[in-house]
Parts: sequence; structure tokens; C-alpha cells
Amino acid sequence: MGKLSRDEVTERVEKISQGMGSDKEVNVWIEEIAESVPNRQVIETIMAGNGVSAAEIVDRLYKADVICL
Repeated sequence: MGKLSRDEVTERVEKISQGMGSDKEVNVWIEEIAESVPNRQVIETIMAGNGVSAAEIVDRLYKADVICL
């Protein structure tokens, strides 16, 4: 599958945040999101979003995570 659109990423983030989907479905959604956004910390970013809207989580996912050496 190709990259997801921002709307598709938002849809999957909402589903994951609401506890929807089986474990297998959630794993597929996370893989799809990871292939579509620059931030490599997909699971951590979604799980750290308590009390934050799906749109705000998606904004964070589209910001590249910087690695300091």
C-alpha cells in the first residue's frame, strides 16, 4: 500500500485512540501510519496523546523527530 493521506492518518489515529480494531488491525494501521509520516515514534506519539485531539496527534506525527548525535 502507498502512503496514506493526512485524512486517512487522522482516521486511523482516531480509531486507535478510541480503542477500536483488533490487535491485528491496530498493528496494520500503525504500520501504515509509520510509512506515511516522518516521525518514527508513531506508537509513543499516539499513546502520549491523552486529552489531545486526533488532529493534534497527527500534527505531531508530521513533525520529523530529530536525532541529536
